Amino acid sequence: MRRLAPTRPRVCDEAGQALAVVIGLALIFALGSGLLIQQVDQQTPIVRQDLVIHQAYRAMVAGLDEYLFADNANPDYVTCNSGNTGTGFCLQPTFGTWIKVQGTNPDPGSGPPSWFLLSDPQIDTTTGVVSLTIVGLAGYPSYQTYQTAKVTIEPLNSFLLNVLWINYNQIDPAVLSPASPPNCGYYWKVGIESGCQSVNFVTADSLQGNLYVNDSIFICGSPTFQSVHTADPNHLTTVVSSGCGSSDPHITGAQGYGVPVEPIPTDDSTLATVAQQGGCLFEGPTTITLSGSNLLVTSPDTPTGAPANAPTGSPSNDHINDPGNENKCVPASSGGPVPYPSNGVVFVENCLSGNTTCSVSGAYNPMSGLNETGATGRTYGDAVVQGTVTGPLTIGAQNNVIIDGNICYTSTNNCASTPAPPATDVLGLIAYNYVEVNHPVSGGNNVKTCGTGGASAPPACDLSNPQIDAAILALNHSFLVNQYGTGSPLGTLDITGTVDEDWRGPVGTSNGSSIVTGYSKDYVYDPRFVYLSPPYYLNPGTASWGIASLSVSGGSCALPSPQTCPAAP
Repeated sequence: MRRLAPTRPRVCDEAGQALAVVIGLALIFALGSGLLIQQVDQQTPIVRQDLVIHQAYRAMVAGLDEYLFADNANPDYVTCNSGNTGTGFCLQPTFGTWIKVQGTNPDPGSGPPSWFLLSDPQIDTTTGVVSLTIVGLAGYPSYQTYQTAKVTIEPLNSFLLNVLWINYNQIDPAVLSPASPPNCGYYWKVGIESGCQSVNFVTADSLQGNLYVNDSIFICGSPTFQSVHTADPNHLTTVVSSGCGSSDPHITGAQGYGVPVEPIPTDDSTLATVAQQGGCLFEGPTTITLSGSNLLVTSPDTPTGAPANAPTGSPSNDHINDPGNENKCVPASSGGPVPYPSNGVVFVENCLSGNTTCSVSGAYNPMSGLNETGATGRTYGDAVVQGTVTGPLTIGAQNNVIIDGNICYTSTNNCASTPAPPATDVLGLIAYNYVEVNHPVSGGNNVKTCGTGGASAPPACDLSNPQIDAAILALNHSFLVNQYGTGSPLGTLDITGTVDEDWRGPVGTSNGSSIVTGYSKDYVYDPRFVYLSPPYYLNPGTASWGIASLSVSGGSCALPSPQTCPAAP
């Protein structure tokens, strides 16, 4: 025991040394933590600044996305600016003022609050390119930063860039043999198959604008073209008809063959939803005469009364519209006026199974006995249209659109002339099946011309030298003249706009280069279509606008003179 006693002080010495080491390490850790905290605290403004810059960039992108979405939902939006915001189609976002980015607020957990701002767009009416500046802003009152983008967007959908767009340059098989349509393919792939028939461009035809054809192009004589493109990989133009003599098309602009095949949309049902929500939805055969900013409507099969569950006092009297649809669509009497719907879209659908008024004896059918092309009858969604257009409008049909008179723009002093910018009178005619120029005959002869002595009221009269201002789209069939091969020549079919069709629709017949029945063609492109579109016209197809260029700079808020950025919010 005495021997062990001397060792005890040494143990106490080691414990003291260990305690000193622990205290020393604790002091080092404490000093290190303080230094680390000090370093992080010194770098926090840098981290915060980087976060705010990134959020400003994201706000700028949000503004760009918002603008592109608005343009592609309604291509007319490119004509909107701070001077017409809040009217017609020019709703939010507002130009020249800050718009809060959704989901950002002063709560640190959700990131810095941010805003975007759009300048007034500038349209190059020659190329259709639209330019604007978009600014993103983010941060807190103590620190805010900007990201600025100069953006140009360009039209993408080629339908509205051509005076005539054709998928199959052959007569619709359903027209050739309604009971048993032949199988027809592109001529450059399979030739003219049994029962199929090509359609020629003849000397009397004049197209002032771009022509695009997925099929081959057939020439008989010397038609006049501007720009011509075909997906035929072998020839620009192909002659298949005998007795044509020389075939010498006059082409003044660009040309090319073997270009990529472009698909055509096949459904316009989205237009029914758009019309139901903020336009006018009609049911069964409907006659629409355009009269300035009013529609003169006869649609006896459209159920009347306010929409189901509509707010009390709703002015709407179209029962199949959505409850929130405030448009008055059904007039007090047949052929009475109703104003243009707020979103500019009218759609005529087939009679629903529960609508008993469509199937009763004597139900409304304005095309009865007039040899309408394709499916016809008192239960089909036909829109029978003529008149004068004021402002943007699209009329769609689940079956056919029938043109039974001239269609003109109010902004032109002469029907079929091209309105000058900034006029926005524009009409889209979209049919699931056919867009038809009405042509009744009697005993194989033309009936009297509309408006002449003894002539019946439209649509039971003939159109001489009809003039049509419109963008025409036949999704699954053709734009054509009813009974195009019957009667005597009716002059020239003048169209200012564009014709887009799945199958080539004949408008007459010829004996080589001269018209025998129906019409010759004088189609003139409406150059406003490079930047202007009928409301929701392209919804059945691809997006109409895409980014052409984008240049981003940080730390400034300079918009094109004379506009400057408003004060930060």
